[in-house]
Amino acid sequence: MSQSRVSFWPIVTAVAGLLIVLIALPQEWKGWAPTILRKPVLHLGLDLVGGTQLDFRISEEEINRQLAQLEKDIAGLKGKNAAVNEINKLQAQQFSIREQQRSIVEAIRTVLERRINALGVSEAVITPSYIGDEKHLLVECPGVVDTQECIKIVGKTIQLEFKEEFTEPTEEFKTEVQAKADAVMRRITQSGSTLQKEGENAGNALGTAYQDSRTFYKDTLPEGLEGLWNKKPGTVHRLEGSIRVGKQTQDGGVEEEDVPGIFLAEVVQPLTETGRTVTEAARAFALLGETETGATYATKEEVLLDNALDTRLLVALRGMKGGDLKAVDTGSGTSHLLFLRGITKGKEEADVSHILVSYKGAREAAGTVTRTKEEALARATELQAKIAAGTPFEEVAKAESDGASTKAEGGKLGAIARGSWPVSFEDAAFALKPGEVSEPVETMYGYHLIKADGPKVSTPDAATYDDLALEGPGALTRAELLIGKLRNGEVRSREQALTLRLLFFSLVPSGWKDTTLDGKHFRSASVSVDPVTNIPVVQILFDEEGGKLFQELTKRNVNKRIAIFVGGELVSAPTVQQEIAGGSAVITGSKNFDEARTLAQDLNTGAIPAPIYLVGQYTVEATLGAAALRTSLQAALIGTALLMVYMLLMYRLLGLMADAALAMYAMMLFAILKLPLLLFTSNYIVLTLAGMAGIILSIGMAVDANVLVFERVKEELRKGKLVKTAVEASFKHAWPAIRDSNVSTLITCGILFLIGSSIVRGFAITLAMGVLLSMVTAVVVTRWLLRHLARTPLAERPVLFCGQRTQS
Repeated sequence: MSQSRVSFWPIVTAVAGLLIVLIALPQEWKGWAPTILRKPVLHLGLDLVGGTQLDFRISEEEINRQLAQLEKDIAGLKGKNAAVNEINKLQAQQFSIREQQRSIVEAIRTVLERRINALGVSEAVITPSYIGDEKHLLVECPGVVDTQECIKIVGKTIQLEFKEEFTEPTEEFKTEVQAKADAVMRRITQSGSTLQKEGENAGNALGTAYQDSRTFYKDTLPEGLEGLWNKKPGTVHRLEGSIRVGKQTQDGGVEEEDVPGIFLAEVVQPLTETGRTVTEAARAFALLGETETGATYATKEEVLLDNALDTRLLVALRGMKGGDLKAVDTGSGTSHLLFLRGITKGKEEADVSHILVSYKGAREAAGTVTRTKEEALARATELQAKIAAGTPFEEVAKAESDGASTKAEGGKLGAIARGSWPVSFEDAAFALKPGEVSEPVETMYGYHLIKADGPKVSTPDAATYDDLALEGPGALTRAELLIGKLRNGEVRSREQALTLRLLFFSLVPSGWKDTTLDGKHFRSASVSVDPVTNIPVVQILFDEEGGKLFQELTKRNVNKRIAIFVGGELVSAPTVQQEIAGGSAVITGSKNFDEARTLAQDLNTGAIPAPIYLVGQYTVEATLGAAALRTSLQAALIGTALLMVYMLLMYRLLGLMADAALAMYAMMLFAILKLPLLLFTSNYIVLTLAGMAGIILSIGMAVDANVLVFERVKEELRKGKLVKTAVEASFKHAWPAIRDSNVSTLITCGILFLIGSSIVRGFAITLAMGVLLSMVTAVVVTRWLLRHLARTPLAERPVLFCGQRTQS
C-alpha cells in the first residue's frame, strides 16, 4: 500500500476533529475565527433562555357560516333550475373556502412565524394543537418577555388589505419630516445624545437612511453637503440636500433620480489624501496620459470610419463593440489604446418626389376617396403614361396626388433614409437614377409613382472613442499591459476624501395609504398560466361590491402601484396597467410556480374569515431561564466528570481510552447541536430542559457499550490471551448486545417522538442523537484507540488493563 494512501485517513480524521473542536468552542473564544466557524450557535428554548408562550385558538365560526349559506344558496338555485354558470360560480367559491379550511392551520402558522421573525426572534416554535374540535397554535417566543408586545404584534387579526401609493410630498408631510429632524437635532445638541445613537435608532424607519461612516470624494458628495468639505470633526450639522437612488423602470431597466431630504451630518475624519480606483474610461485615459511616458490622450467624437482613417485603426474600430478596449500597433513605434464609446450607423439617402393614388380602405385615405384598389392601379398607370408623354411630374403631382402633405410642393419628399419608409417604396426609390420615374409601387397607403430628384448619397459609420497614443520601444506591449490594469482596477488616482456620518430624512413619501377595499370583498386567488408568455400568474377574484371598489382603485392609480398586505406584511405591490372592471384581475411578475403559489396562499390566508383569539399565556423570566440553563450544564458536567473518574478506577488504561472517547462524544454532540439538521436544512435543534435531560441521560448511556466490551476484555485477558487478541474478540462478541440495547432505545425514542408533545419530542430527539453518537464513539473511536494501544509496549503489562494478573 502506498504511503499516500496510508496517510490519507489520518489526515482526514485530524481535519474533521479540528473542525469539530472549533465549532464546539464557546462563542466568546472564537472572535478570531472566520464567520463560517463563528456562525454555529446553540439555539435555546423558552425554558432555558426565558420568553413568552401564547396559546391562540383559531375560530372557524365564520367559515362554517359561509359554507352553510353557500350550501343553502346552491340548493335554492338548483330548485329554481337556475343557469349552470351561476351554480358553478357558487360551487367554485364553496370549493375554495373548503380548501382554505383544510390548510388553515399551516397558512396561519406561516403568517405568525413571519410576525415573530419581525420581533427579532429567530428560534420561535409554533406547534399545532387540537383540543376536541378546536384548532390551536402554541407560539413560543424565546427571549421575548414583554408579553403585551408579543400579543400586540403576533395576535393581531390576520387580514387582507389593499393600499394605494402615497408619494405626493404634501406640505403637511414635509412639515412632519422637518419636525422629526428637528427633534433629533435637539436631542443631540441639548440632551447629550449622539448622531450615532440616533441614527441606529431611526435608521430602519421608513423614509430614513443612516450611514455610520462613509468616505466621499469631491465628485461623490451628496448635493447640499459641499459646505462640510473643510469642516472639523465633532459637530453635527443640519443641511438640506438630496441623494441619488436607483429606480426600476417599466421596461426592467434602472434609472437614477434625486430624492430631496434633510441631512444630519457629522465629520468623522477630516480631509485625507487617499488612493481611488478610477473606473470611468475617460478619466482613466486622461490620468494615464499624464503619468505614462510618451503618452498622449485625446477624445475622438463622430470620426467617420472611411479611408481617411488609418487602415489599422479602421479595422480595429469596426471590429469593436461599445465598451470594448483594444491595443493597436500603427507602426513606427506608435501604438494606440482604444476605448470605444459607441458607433453611429451611417446613412444611405435618396432625394425623391412621389405621387400617391389612394383607394377606399387604404391607410390614412381621405373620406372622399371612393375608388377601389383596381381603379387606383389603373389611375396610377394612366398618370405614369401622362408623365412619359411629357407632362412635368410636379404638375401632375399638384393636380392628381392624394398625398396631402406633399401635393402643394409637387410631390417633393426631399432626402429619405433607408429604414424610414415601407420596404417596397425604398427598394424602388433607391433603384432609380436621377430623373427616372418608377412603375406604380404598392404600399399600405395606395399606389405611388416615384421620381429620383438627385443622386443617392451614402455616409459611413462614425465612431466616438478615447484614444491613448503611446510612443517608444515596446509601445504595443505597454498598451496591452495597461488594458490589464484597467480591467483589474489598478489605475488609481490620489485624491482628497472626507469621511462622514449621515442620517437622512426623505422629503418624498414612500408609504401607503389605506383604502376601503379589504379581505371581506375578496373571494379567491389561484395560480394559472399566461397563454401568451407561458409564465405563471395569480388570478384574483372579488365579490360584486369589491369589483366596483377595485375598478375605482385601479382607475385612479393607472401606472402606479397598489400594495397588498396580509397581516400587516407587504406580499405584493403590482403596477396598475389600466382600469380593471369586472371584479377579476391578474398579478404578474412571479418568477416560478412556487413563488406564484406562495403569493396565492398569502392572499387566500388574509381573506380567510378565521380570526385568532388568545386563550392562554405563559411567561418565563430571563433570570429563571438562565438559572435552568446553568443548573442543567452543571448537572451535565458533574455527571460527565464522575463517570470519567469511575471508568478510570474500574478499568485503568481501558477506562482512560473510554474517557477519551467520552470527551470526543461530548465535543461531537455539542458541535451537532449547533449545526442545522442534516447539515443542509434551515431547521435547528432548539434545546429545552427536556432536551437537556435527554443529553444527560445519553451521557450515562454513552459508556454502556464500553462497559460491555471492557468486561469481555477482562475475561479474555484472564484466559491468558494477548491484549490485541482480547480486544478483537471482545468487540466481536459484545457487538450483538450493544446493537440490541441501543436499537431498543432508538425504537422507544421513535415512539415518543411520534405520539408525544413538543416537550417529549425534544427529549426523544436528544436522547436518540446521543445514543447514535455513543455507538459511533464506543465502537469506532474506542476500538481504534485500543488497537493502537495494543501495538505499544504497554500491551505487555495486562495488569494495566484490568487490575488483575493473567494465569501463569
